[in-house]
Amino acid sequence: MGRVIGVALKMLMGDRVKYLGLVLGIGFATLLMTQQTSIFIGLLTWGANPVLDVREAQVWVMDSRVRQADQGQPISDQELYRIRSIDGVDWAVPYYRGTATLKSLDGALSAVTLIGVDNQSLIGLPPENRAAAAAAIRGRNAVVVDSNTAFLIFPDKRDPVGQVAEINDNRVIITGMTKALTTFAGLPIAYMKYTDAISITPPERNKLSFVLATPRAGVSAQELADRITQTTGLKALTRDQFAKAGVDFIINNTGIPLSFGIAIGLGVVVAIVITALTLAMFITENLKNFGALKAIGVTNNQILTMVMSQALLVGLIGYGIGIGGTAAFIAGGRNDPSLAGFNLLWQVVAGSAVVVFLIVIASAFFSVRRVLKMDPAIVFRG
Repeated sequence: MGRVIGVALKMLMGDRVKYLGLVLGIGFATLLMTQQTSIFIGLLTWGANPVLDVREAQVWVMDSRVRQADQGQPISDQELYRIRSIDGVDWAVPYYRGTATLKSLDGALSAVTLIGVDNQSLIGLPPENRAAAAAAIRGRNAVVVDSNTAFLIFPDKRDPVGQVAEINDNRVIITGMTKALTTFAGLPIAYMKYTDAISITPPERNKLSFVLATPRAGVSAQELADRITQTTGLKALTRDQFAKAGVDFIINNTGIPLSFGIAIGLGVVVAIVITALTLAMFITENLKNFGALKAIGVTNNQILTMVMSQALLVGLIGYGIGIGGTAAFIAGGRNDPSLAGFNLLWQVVAGSAVVVFLIVIASAFFSVRRVLKMDPAIVFRG
């Protein structure tokens, strides 16, 4: 059997053009499938990140019409105290999330996601560089900005710390930096104390965007969420439920799933077409060689093994090239904020491997059928 496989590989590599065409075609299809899938998953994760970035809160409470974190509908400040009085609540704190316009001293304007965190606990600040950010935010109208998106506020990439700016004609000073997860909105993120945030935003009757809560020991997050909803009539979701709602919002309200679905489907089509056609051409051009092998006693099972070996080899090499290209793309974008959060998940690696090898095996099987039915005497004809 080893000799048969060796002959098969020599036949394959002897035709350099078709060999390289198969390898590069499968590599390109794998790259297209895995890269687009990884980007798609990363974009969906951006929809969940506003919730996932608040690590302490297990329950989010909001107006019943809110569908995702960037769509806050203010509720009454009194709801905070009602929620704190519910049995099973360990703590509950206010959380402001809205959009504001930040104006630098040189007159440049930038829309920002303004987040107001609880004055005492500072729940809502990202965990990275937490101690320094917590100290920096304590001052009056102090702002801590996300280092990933600060360049959107200051395109000249100056150091934001110490810069004076205005929000709604109120003087603020950037006193520190943090590192937030990338969000689907794509705006720079600025953090302030809750009281400062609501004092500099336009006047409204209600400004409380969300109440963040966590249950006492012995009470599950789902149980507490149900109690809050029953008692207040507000929507209360667990952290995981609200993060999923952000993902669902992108899926149901944008064309992203369709666009990426088409791109991923094209990768599959390219792999099928290139693999099937090139293998078919390769086998057609080597019919006499296969006929000669059959004439000297090589069985159909051995012929099938030869073709499968050829297909699996080009599939393995092409798949490796494609996965390597995707990994290089993601690694190269680690320091690019626009690509933050994109990862090559093992599920994508495994799933694309299954697709590629199903394609090459099926293509090889359908291509070799002609050889299996061929009369060895063809090699003696003119």
